[in-house]
Amino acid sequence: MDTVKTFIKYIIWIILFWILSDFLINVGLKSTYKEMQKVEQIPSGIQVKEIKSTAVNGKINLIVNSTNLSGKFIKVDLYSSIFSSKDNLLGTQYLEIGEIKENQTKEIDTYFKIADVKKYKISVTDEKGESTEGFMDTAMSAITIVLTVIKVIIVF
Repeated sequence: MDTVKTFIKYIIWIILFWILSDFLINVGLKSTYKEMQKVEQIPSGIQVKEIKSTAVNGKINLIVNSTNLSGKFIKVDLYSSIFSSKDNLLGTQYLEIGEIKENQTKEIDTYFKIADVKKYKISVTDEKGESTEGFMDTAMSAITIVLTVIKVIIVF
């Protein structure tokens, strides 16, 4: 009977540790994201839901709600400088808007792994240009993280 009680205590401690570490990780990650400054006015029909960056990565969440933008591309330019008069272009991403019907909105998410991003510029273009490296369409999912951990365990 003592071994069962000990076993249950260990399970409770593991669950409590898991909850505490998950909470601390989320609080830590959310506090490192800072709002970015816009370089110029955002085109009409596009709303910025969230544009934040850390020292090494960031996330962009836009809402498109205009039928005039159907079939076009959103060009996102990321810059580094905040204090100097010259902004250094770090990366460019072209996001396809796709088809938007009347009274419909579309949410577009992208993530980037580019360091020291402080400013952004959003514009609309008819053609898709060349995007730079460092952008991702989705955040790392739990499956990707688990598979990476399994690969590391197998290698070592």
